[in-house]
Amino acid sequence: MNRWLKIFSCLAVSCCAAESAEKKPPPHPLAHLPGFESFQRVREATAMLSGAGRVSRVEWADDGRSMTFVRGTNQFRLSLGDFSIKDLGKPSKPKPPSGPPPRRSPRVGRARQATQALSPDGKWMARYRDFNVVIETAPPKKGAPAVDANATQVISVTKGGTEKFRYGTGCWVYGEELRQSSAMWWSPDSRRLAFYEMDERHLRDYHLTTGNTANYTDVQTVRYPKSGDANPVAGLLIYDRQTRRTTRVNVGGDPTQYIFNARFAPDGSALLFNRTNRRQDTLEIVAADPATGRTRVVVREQQPAWQNNLSLMRFLDDKKRFIWETERTGWKQYELRHLNGSRLGPLSNLKGKPATALVKVDETSGWIYFTARSGGNPLNDHLHRVRPDGTGHTRLTRNALYYSTFNISPDHKWFVARREAVGVPPVMALFDAKGNEVVVLTERPDADKKMEAELGLAKPELFACKATDGKTIIYGTLYKPANFDPKRKYPLLVSVYGGPSSRGVSNRYSAANPYCEFGFLVATIANRGTAARGKAFETAGYLKLGTVDLDDQAAGVRHLAKRAYVDATRVGIAGHSYGGYMSALALLRYPDVFHVGVAGAPVTDWKNYDTIYTERYMRTPKENPDGYRAGSCLTHAKNLKGKLLLLHGLIDDNVHPANTWQLADTLQRAGKQFDMMIYPRSKHGLISHSSSLRWLYLHRHLRPQPILKK
Repeated sequence: MNRWLKIFSCLAVSCCAAESAEKKPPPHPLAHLPGFESFQRVREATAMLSGAGRVSRVEWADDGRSMTFVRGTNQFRLSLGDFSIKDLGKPSKPKPPSGPPPRRSPRVGRARQATQALSPDGKWMARYRDFNVVIETAPPKKGAPAVDANATQVISVTKGGTEKFRYGTGCWVYGEELRQSSAMWWSPDSRRLAFYEMDERHLRDYHLTTGNTANYTDVQTVRYPKSGDANPVAGLLIYDRQTRRTTRVNVGGDPTQYIFNARFAPDGSALLFNRTNRRQDTLEIVAADPATGRTRVVVREQQPAWQNNLSLMRFLDDKKRFIWETERTGWKQYELRHLNGSRLGPLSNLKGKPATALVKVDETSGWIYFTARSGGNPLNDHLHRVRPDGTGHTRLTRNALYYSTFNISPDHKWFVARREAVGVPPVMALFDAKGNEVVVLTERPDADKKMEAELGLAKPELFACKATDGKTIIYGTLYKPANFDPKRKYPLLVSVYGGPSSRGVSNRYSAANPYCEFGFLVATIANRGTAARGKAFETAGYLKLGTVDLDDQAAGVRHLAKRAYVDATRVGIAGHSYGGYMSALALLRYPDVFHVGVAGAPVTDWKNYDTIYTERYMRTPKENPDGYRAGSCLTHAKNLKGKLLLLHGLIDDNVHPANTWQLADTLQRAGKQFDMMIYPRSKHGLISHSSSLRWLYLHRHLRPQPILKK
């Protein structure tokens, strides 16, 4: 190489290195879009405005005469006599809990089970090791004296476990769909250990490639039962440390059933577990005798469609009675039951209104608090209370608002609650035992109103329309850009999930949607099938995924399209997972309603998805061939007219990439053009780049006009 060329090359490298060291972070991927500056301002303002109206550290005085709370940076005292509020200045730091810190349970990955379980007395550690269960002397807590290694005991509870026949762990489908994050459970007295026996020997392997950016890939192999295929067979065993004997629990003879949510009763008298049939229309809470393995049914629930698998079961102090969540009437309710199987009586007992959450149980004072959708608007939670014997039932909140964040005084004379709605900023207030609002604890600052005015924020809207059955009312939210001009035409974007039993829309406050600043109207529509509106509403799409739910999304768009400022020729839809499925299918089933779609990790055909989730709502492909065919993106691929972007992670072990490959192949064979972005390193959740790509794609094809400043 020429000497001067060498010197020049060295200088160039040095300059590049210096520039690299001083290099600024890359610009935001959306920075070049019109409205980006407004997007940033509104995003910051939304975080501030939506966080307003809150108090923390509510504490009630022992004498019942006052309460203190923290608002902003100061602490205040409220007199419960004259309701005067005194500023106490900066609050003191909360006292740290006394005693040694509790041991933290190890984090468990999605759809996985913990590999160890500490006994309640802290002396024993059960471990899943080499497909078997062992019990060891627990390691000492931090700061405790070390244990002599020679004194450590190791008990081999099981032997002979293999990769496909394991003890002390579960499986992917149990972890993902039944929320089974544990597979070993101690009795309260630390004497017995219950654990899974999981048989997958009859299941097919599913392979995913990993290391997709390397020269040579690896393979991840799992047993992933797809709808209609064989399931793992779960058994339960109980090991007794005193007798050193293992007892098999009689879980029932149906090999297709699901056994899950195992736990000992609070008094240790029984091992409880949930049992449901493959269709999941019947749920039983079963009690097993730890000494013999014999079982009896404590509760049995049945539904025409599907039954909630994980109903609340909250034991009272006597460790025998429990609050049970039932859907027997078609509406979620609470009732009191006994471990002996008897039903003691109803608690919520609301007709045509669902209970939503248990808030507080105070047996000493004899009050149980819960929330229910008991007002005129089926999206609003209200606070109720009732005696354990079902008497004294009262609704404590009244206005047509959403109530949450409750703090109830020890004497039950007062409670603090947050009230809000989609277009109503949140406020924390004190209420008396009759539900009267006594004093507001958080006034909305004038600065917030000024900020809204300066930014020209448009008030968000909760709207209602009829579903495609012509009678059911469904709800949605609509967000508009700042400086909204009703005389202009705006493209509409539908942000969707919409899956069965999922949360639909909430009547809770959010000041704005910053993405509207790029020129969009953004709507979310709660189709039939979403939760907390009764069993008939929730099961309207039973055996028909992708039909009733998507029909209602289209009905919501057609309702909004009647407004002069909605451009019905520029409608987009975007979502991930079930929302990705809805987005892709929307362009295929309703090509004249939806024109641009971004589908993240979509299930394109329900034959590709797992048994527990899919069959709960669709039964098997053999039982419901028409439903599977009608709900498949592949069936309707020939109808694509608009712009479709498919996004998928190459190591997605939940919604397998084959879903996108199948749709891509079908679209290609139909001569349809589409766009696709694959993420070689991503699982079901995509890297942050995907969010920006979504908005760039929507902006390019929906062509929103720049927002005019007033």
